[in-house]
Amino acid sequence: MSRLASPSDTRALLAAASLALAAAIGLAGPASAHALLASSDPAVGANLDSAPTVVTLTFTESPDPRLSSIKVLDAAGASVTAGTATAIPGKPNELRVALKPLPKGIYTVSWRTVSSVDGHTATGSFAFGVGAAPPTTSTASSSSGEAPLRPVAVVGRWLLYAGLIVLLGAAFAGTLIFAAPPPTSLLLAAVGWLFALVGTGVVLGDQLVGAGLGLGDLVGTSLGTSLLLRGAPLLVGGAVLAVLLRRGVPTRLGLVTVGVVAGAAMLADTLESHAAASGAVAFNIAVQWVHVVASGIWLGGLLALLVGLRGQPGPLSAATVRRFATSATFGIALVAATGVIRGLSEIGAWGNLVSTAFGWLLLGKSGLLGVIAVLGAVNHFRNVPAAGRTLRPLRRFGSSELVLASAILVLTASLVNLAPPGQVAAATTLPPSISASGADFGTALRIRLTASPGAAGFNTFRATLTDYDTGASLDGRTVTLGFSLPARPDVGASQLTLKAAGDGVYQATGGNLSIDGTWRVTVQVSGGGTSTEVTLQLTTRRVPPKIDVNAQPGLPTIYTVHLSGGDTVQVYADPGKAGANELHMTFFDPTGTELPVRTASVSIGLKDAPPIQAKLRLLEPGHFVADTTLKAGTYTVSISGTPPIGAPLTTQLEVPIS
Repeated sequence: MSRLASPSDTRALLAAASLALAAAIGLAGPASAHALLASSDPAVGANLDSAPTVVTLTFTESPDPRLSSIKVLDAAGASVTAGTATAIPGKPNELRVALKPLPKGIYTVSWRTVSSVDGHTATGSFAFGVGAAPPTTSTASSSSGEAPLRPVAVVGRWLLYAGLIVLLGAAFAGTLIFAAPPPTSLLLAAVGWLFALVGTGVVLGDQLVGAGLGLGDLVGTSLGTSLLLRGAPLLVGGAVLAVLLRRGVPTRLGLVTVGVVAGAAMLADTLESHAAASGAVAFNIAVQWVHVVASGIWLGGLLALLVGLRGQPGPLSAATVRRFATSATFGIALVAATGVIRGLSEIGAWGNLVSTAFGWLLLGKSGLLGVIAVLGAVNHFRNVPAAGRTLRPLRRFGSSELVLASAILVLTASLVNLAPPGQVAAATTLPPSISASGADFGTALRIRLTASPGAAGFNTFRATLTDYDTGASLDGRTVTLGFSLPARPDVGASQLTLKAAGDGVYQATGGNLSIDGTWRVTVQVSGGGTSTEVTLQLTTRRVPPKIDVNAQPGLPTIYTVHLSGGDTVQVYADPGKAGANELHMTFFDPTGTELPVRTASVSIGLKDAPPIQAKLRLLEPGHFVADTTLKAGTYTVSISGTPPIGAPLTTQLEVPIS
């Protein structure tokens, strides 16, 4: 029969191993959510002809409107808002603030959000103009990111995860691994519960500080809901443990209850993680919860085994170790599978692994996990069969696994406070300018045209002319730009003459890119005994629209583009392969009913090539089709439709043709 560990042994194991254990959660652990700026109206860097009456911001996930704010400031830093930020019914990701009458000038929008998913704070700012000179590079960009990482946030997550996994591991091992629950099960469960309770308090306290709130501000907010969700299972678990500790004897029924409480607390944490803010919410929550529970079974159970397996080795210890080895193998497999699924959903593009702090932390975790996997394999194939004769190798390798897991915990607790690259990519990150390059048909010159800031409105156009063969600067020329918007034939063409600035540079400021879309720019260059013309294409900077893609084998791929006001346009090419195609587009209102658009236009062209205006046929109000012949490649499709009421509906998307 196992003897109770000595007080010194127990303290040493608890100090080194139980804290380390919480790293299990970090095998591909959850990345906390952040409500980052996705788009805005007015747009980032926009220069408007007339003053807006409201500013509307759309975020990558739902902010808590009671804890979030939007400030609009003039050039002197004075507020021009006419109230506080409010939610928009039916649009949980959007906030809106009313404005006072605005004179001409530059205005800064400063926002602060508290995620309604897990309470993380994010801040950012951008600028727009009203009848003013175009913004500089700095004001035309958007600052958008989570608040700086605070050490206390890392400590809080570390304690929370440690406690939950130790709590579950103690209950699991005491119930299913040992022939009879060892007295150490109660001690471990109590330590795990205490860690989880303290960690919960630290996490919520840090979120309150980050949001600039006090305890009295919790009522009716997402942080208050989070406190109830996390605290309820811990209160139940504390009551059960108090009864068991008073009796001094762990029972299977009591430990089963503790295990259920630990699983419920893990689910509560998962509901407050980034998994709850992703696209397939139910699936992501299920995967994340299985991942955390499997971590508790594996590493939580390992700690409980090492602490509870005392005395001389023999047939009883051999049978106990074999039972744990079987469950640990199952737990490791679940952790690996679910970790890969969650990791792929968070990292986004593969390049983010080596180009972001999130990626480097994830790589560090993966390296440490590889070492743990090797140690686990040695334990499974060498030390488990020898457990009937000696327990020393098992304890040595198992303790090493737990120490490495403690290092993973630090990385996990840091990762959970960083926005994953896949989410940051969805936030507004616009370049400060747009540009295009080309040469004339006779190969006499090359031209590079840049528009800053590249948003719809006023821009500074800068053309650089060089000799086609030598690359020498071409001075003494007259340069005129002609602008047309193929997707909007109702918008007349305009011209802008550039002034020489020296060294082959010609520039001027104009509002010719007045509407979002893809513009055809005809550059006319005369002088030096020649007159040439170069056609370029400029697409104004804007946040890409949300597009739902429905791809079914044997059927055309359908693209549903989300427009302003909740309207959508459904686009597909039939059959979507090189050759003759029918390009369909159908407009819908927010209820999914066809919107009776009677006039529309569409231009289509391969990327980096001038678009061609397609002739549309009206099949029924809101449904148009164009007959076109397409080569293999990715086409840029620009669409405009005039609804019965309201402004024209415009958008742009890319459609691949195989």
